[in-house]
Amino acid sequence: MKLFTDKYVLTPGPTEIPYRVRTSLLRETSNPDLDPEFLKTYNNVREMLKVLIGIRRSSLYVMVGEAILGLEAAIANIVKPGDKVVVVANGVYGEGFGDFVKSYGGIPIYVGVNDWRRSVDVQELDRVLEKNKDVVAVTLVHCDTPSALLNDLPSISKVVRDHSKLLIVDAVSSIGGVPIGFDDLGIDIIIGGSQKVLNVPTGLTIVGISKTAWERIDEVGYRGYYLNLRLWRDMLDSQGVFPHTMSDVLIYALEESLKMVFEEGLDNVFRRHELVREASWRALQALNLEPYPLDIKYSSPTVTAFILPKGVDEGRLRELTWVKYGVMLAGSWGRLKGTVVRVGHMGVQASRTHLLIAYTALARALEDLGYDVSISKVVEVIEDTLK
Repeated sequence: MKLFTDKYVLTPGPTEIPYRVRTSLLRETSNPDLDPEFLKTYNNVREMLKVLIGIRRSSLYVMVGEAILGLEAAIANIVKPGDKVVVVANGVYGEGFGDFVKSYGGIPIYVGVNDWRRSVDVQELDRVLEKNKDVVAVTLVHCDTPSALLNDLPSISKVVRDHSKLLIVDAVSSIGGVPIGFDDLGIDIIIGGSQKVLNVPTGLTIVGISKTAWERIDEVGYRGYYLNLRLWRDMLDSQGVFPHTMSDVLIYALEESLKMVFEEGLDNVFRRHELVREASWRALQALNLEPYPLDIKYSSPTVTAFILPKGVDEGRLRELTWVKYGVMLAGSWGRLKGTVVRVGHMGVQASRTHLLIAYTALARALEDLGYDVSISKVVEVIEDTLK
């Protein structure tokens, strides 16, 4: 018997889309290539994103395409055949950066391959950079969602700066939920996406670019078109013309999402995500479930991952939470497939109501599978943390 009327998407992206963002998709559209009002809206969105990410002296663009567009564009514009790139590989997506490097003829040097449950060892990173002085750049995934791992971006960026290397950061699952400070940390390229913490439909890539990165981009001279970052500087910044047609409705949705963030206040937004992370971990403890990251400081404020108990089938568990209780949770990928389940708490998901819904559904499903749980204890610890 179905005992719910509303369904809740509590995955780590794509995420649930709030009402205000959904209604913004219904705005009247025009031709974004020609409409001067749309260009004003687009530039306003850029300015809000700069504040959110901590960009004062660098460039920022919003492009049409899922966030992988930005990841590949970063490598395509920075890496030449034969270039060495240090890849922080302590996660599914972190490791995957090496595939982009190889695609453009680069040579990936992996660090952190055994650190999947903790932030990468900065001493190991320092040793690798000291040994390989001809390295061009370092790639890092800030929040590697398949494991819910949060890398220590400030410490890592310091090591990279000390070696005068470019730092490319995948912040797709952290922008909007974790303070970043692009300029202050010396990040060179940062990539974000619309479908994660910002609670917008999939389809937009956010790319921030430092002055140092621009020097390297000009030197490499990437000759493709859609991934060519120089086109955005030379056409949009210089002429007010988009390199290719934008999606006006997605920009309107992103604008509304950012308005919601700034209406709440950045300090409150970041603190809310931290508290929800704490409540999520306490809920796992109440269920006698083991978080995948070794410590809460290694766990992202935007997603929680836990190891499945022995005898519990991941597919069956998620089927029950979705079909019987109306709550969509996520499995994982790569070497974690079938052994880890994840609860997304990004943006509007990072709330008392959503966390209660997520963990009571999870507890009910575990109970259905014969796992001994105390649902009242789960509710109690979440309420106690978020009171």
